[in-house]
This record gives sequence, structure tokens and C-alpha cells, in this order.
Amino acid sequence: MKWYIIVLLFVIIILFCGVGLYIKPYYSSAKKLHGLKVKSHRDDTVRIAYIGDSWAEGHKNVNCDIDSIVSSIIKRPVLVRIAGVSGLTTKNIYYGLYRNESMRDVMEWGPDFCFVVAGINDSDRKMGRSYYKDNMELLIETLLEYKIVPIILEIPTYDIRFSYKRRNRWVKLQYLISMIITWSKMDCINDYRRTYTDLIYEKEWEKKVITISSEDWNPDGYKDLRGLYDEGLMHLNEKGYHVLDSCIAHKIIDYLGKMQ
Repeated sequence: MKWYIIVLLFVIIILFCGVGLYIKPYYSSAKKLHGLKVKSHRDDTVRIAYIGDSWAEGHKNVNCDIDSIVSSIIKRPVLVRIAGVSGLTTKNIYYGLYRNESMRDVMEWGPDFCFVVAGINDSDRKMGRSYYKDNMELLIETLLEYKIVPIILEIPTYDIRFSYKRRNRWVKLQYLISMIITWSKMDCINDYRRTYTDLIYEKEWEKKVITISSEDWNPDGYKDLRGLYDEGLMHLNEKGYHVLDSCIAHKIIDYLGKMQ
């Protein structure tokens, strides 16, 4: 065998090993963490955390309606705290509960409810259904462990194809590779949604977790004639936040009504 063939084979082996070392942690699910110190409260104030990816981060620039709507109905003080980081997948949102200062502060504040917007980046980057499911399970389990009622936003209908088209060539390549590795379609939103539904049924969380489906507030997604998304068709505009806030508020009101 000629020397350059041996060198070529050696280079290929090294490349495969390198790619394998990169792929394994990138697509792996989060590991269980411990150490939160969540406060308990004995007053009648309802505390609501709002955490997640860019949808949570973006809400800091828009007035929140959740507290005023809930308070007007239940006649009790209501507080909302928001913490989000753009670009986070479900794994990094889970790790953020422990490692991101603002998200950890919101958790340890001792909320009664926690609204979680997660999974948009999982579907956009084609991280895989098992990745999404495993990390959502950790997120929900953590909230339930600390007696916090999870309010989970089903992955909304954003323009996932346009999101891909506007990426540069290297990001497009990465997404295509992810589609092959994780068996994700270009538009995998409904597949990931079904995975979440399966998780809730498997864990028997139907009565413990509040789910906000797209049908509850925005069945047409970015095509909604009310115009709830910004120009990128992936994030909410101010009107969109107000519509979603109203839905979250009424879900909380209904839940509190059933607890009486």
C-alpha cells in the first residue's frame, strides 16, 4: 500500500473520531443537576416566572399583561418575573435554571407558576425528538419537584423554512447534517409537538402541567391575520405578546379556580 493512501486513511480516521467527539455532546441530553434553593412564601401573592429562549428575552421590551389580568379576576396581588436568553435550546434552558444568574434568581424567588417557552431552537436546529423530549422531561420534573406549576408553551408555528433560508451556507450545512443524524424533517414542528404530548401522557402529567397549545391562542401561527409576528416570522411582535399574555393569564385563572 502506497504511503499517501496510508496517510489518507489516517486522516479520515482522525476526522471521523473528531466529528464523533463533537457530535456526541452536541446532541446529548442534559444531565440531572441539583442545588436550587427555592424560597417558600406564606402570603397571598401569586408569583409567576416566565423563562425560556428569545421569546422570553424579548418580552423584557414589552409590557407584561399577565399580572394585571390575573389580579383583576382573583383579587389578589400578582407578580411576574421574566428571564430568558436568546438562542437557547431545551438543554441549555434546563442548565440555565442552575447556571444562568437571572434564570436561577427567578427560580429561587419561589414562583407558584412557571411559564416555559422552549423547543423553538430545538426544532429550528433539528436537534432531534429524543433530545427535545428528554430535556423537557428534566425541565418539568424540576419545576414539579419544587412545587411550581409548569405552564408549557407548545412549539409555536413559526416560519421554519424561512428561518433556514436566511441562514448562511455553513449554518445551512449544519442543519442539513442534523436532519440526517436526528431523522428530523425540514418542518419538524408537529413531530416535536407529538413527542411532547407523548411525554405528558407517559408521565401522567395531564393534571399537573398546564399546556398552552397553538390552538389555544394562535392556530394559524405566523400566517395569523392579526399579524402577531415580526418580519422574521419567528418571533412575536408587541401585539403577539399581548395575545399570548392573555392566554397565559386565563390558563392560570382557570387553574386557580379549580383549586378552590
